[in-house]
Amino acid sequence: MAANSLKHRITIYSALLLALSATLRATDARIPKPNIVVFLADDMNWNYPGFNGGQCETPNLDRLAKEGTRLTRFYVHSVCSPTRAALLAARYPFRNGMEERSHGNDTAGMLPDERTLAQALKQTGYDTALIGKWHLGNWYQRQLPLQRGFDHHYGLYGALISYNGKTRGLWYDWHRDGETIREDGYTTDLFAREFERLMAARTSGRPFFYYVAFNAMHAPFDAPPKLVDKYRKLAAAAPGPGKNAPPQELATLESMDTAIGKMIAAMKAKGVLDNTLIVFFNDNGGTGENPPFRGGKGSTYEGGVRVPCIIHWPGHVPANKMVDGMAHVTDLYPTLLKLAGGSLEQPLPLDGMDMWDVFTGRKPSPRTEVVHNLPDGGRGEMGDMSICQGPWKLVGKELYDLSNDPGEKTDLATKHPDIYKKLYDRIQQLVAERRPPEKHLNIPDKPLLVFGEKENAHPPAWLQPYLDSLPESLKAKK
Repeated sequence: MAANSLKHRITIYSALLLALSATLRATDARIPKPNIVVFLADDMNWNYPGFNGGQCETPNLDRLAKEGTRLTRFYVHSVCSPTRAALLAARYPFRNGMEERSHGNDTAGMLPDERTLAQALKQTGYDTALIGKWHLGNWYQRQLPLQRGFDHHYGLYGALISYNGKTRGLWYDWHRDGETIREDGYTTDLFAREFERLMAARTSGRPFFYYVAFNAMHAPFDAPPKLVDKYRKLAAAAPGPGKNAPPQELATLESMDTAIGKMIAAMKAKGVLDNTLIVFFNDNGGTGENPPFRGGKGSTYEGGVRVPCIIHWPGHVPANKMVDGMAHVTDLYPTLLKLAGGSLEQPLPLDGMDMWDVFTGRKPSPRTEVVHNLPDGGRGEMGDMSICQGPWKLVGKELYDLSNDPGEKTDLATKHPDIYKKLYDRIQQLVAERRPPEKHLNIPDKPLLVFGEKENAHPPAWLQPYLDSLPESLKAKK
C-alpha cells in the first residue's frame, strides 16, 4: 500500500512539474515585463532607408532591422491622424472619430471615450511619455496628451510646423507638459535631447512606455544644410534610377536616424536597453511613389498604406528575420499591453489582435482582413474606399490579387465580380458601424497665437514678439 501511495504521489508531482514547465515555456517570452519605446516616422518613403535598399544613410535603423524582425506586410492608414489614432486606440479610424485629420484651425479630435494605449499601460504600472507630434486634437484640454494617459509630453499638438521656428504659419506649436515654451533648435535634435534628459533623470523602478513621434520626414523639409549638401553631391556624383530622391528629404531622414541612435545610446547608458522592446514604423506611405509599390500618401494603394515596421528586442524577437503575414497598426496595442501584463477588457471592442506569436515567428498571422478606408473617409483625404481580405484587395472600383501582383498593376474586378462584390458588401456593412466624429470647426478664440485653448488664453509675454520677428523661411504653411 505504501509503495502504491508513493508511486501515486510521484505521478502527481510529475504531472504538476510537466504542467508548470509547459506554462513557463508558454510565458517565457513575456517575462520580464519590458520597457516599450515606439518610434514613429512621418511620411517616410518605403525605398529611402538603408535597410530597404535605399540611398539614405540610416545606420541605427539598419542595426535595429538586423537585430530584430521586419514585418513586410504591415499596414497603416494613408494619412497621419488616422494611423496615430489607430495605434493608440487599437480601433479603426471610422470608429475612433479620426477618419479626417486634425487640421490647424480645428477643434476636432479623437473621440474622448476611446481608451488609449498610454492609459492602459499606465493602469498596469508604466510611466508614460510622448515626445513629439500628437495630431489627435490640438485645442480643447480633453484632447491633449496629458489627458489621454501620458504623464509627460514634449513637442507639438498639431502637424506641419517648421523644424526651427516651431510654427504653422502664424501659429505657434511647442509645449512641455501643457505649457507653451520657447526652445531654439531643430525639432528632431530637440526630441533626442528630451529623451536623453528623461532617461538620465529616471529614478523610478517602474517600466516605461515612451512614444517618440517625429515630424520628420514631413514637409517643410528644412533639414540641416550640411546634410542637404551631402546628398546633393551624392546625387550629382551618381545620377540614375533610384538616385533622384530630393536631397532635403534624405537629409531629414538621416537626422532622424541620428536622433534614434542617441536615444538608444541613452537607454544603454541607463542600463535599460536589454529589457526594452522597440517598435519602429511609419505613419503612412511617403509622398509621391514608393517602389516597388504603387501610390503614396493619401492613396489606399499599397504605397500609401504599407510601411516598413521593425520589432526589436534581442533574446525575445528573432534577429534578421522577415515576417510576411498580414498585420495592422491596431495590432500593436493588444500585443504590447498583453506583454505588459495588462487587460484587454474594455467597453469599446478592439479591432487589433495580439500578434506576439507572429512577431516571434511561432505562429502565422491570424489576421485575414484589413480595412484601409470606407467611402468618403476623411472627406476624401484617405483615398479611395479599400479593404483587403487575404490576397484580395478592393481599391475603389478595382480589384487586385496581391499574392501575384503586389504592385497592383492588373485590375481583376471584371474577371472576378463575385470577389469584388463580397468585398464591396463588407465595406457597406462597416459603413453602418461608423461612429460620428467631433465636428471640424474653426477655433473660436481670436487672436489665435498658440495651439491649446488654455495656453492661448494666457500666452507668454515673449510669444507675440517672437512670432512678429520670424522670417518667412521659418514659417510652415497652414
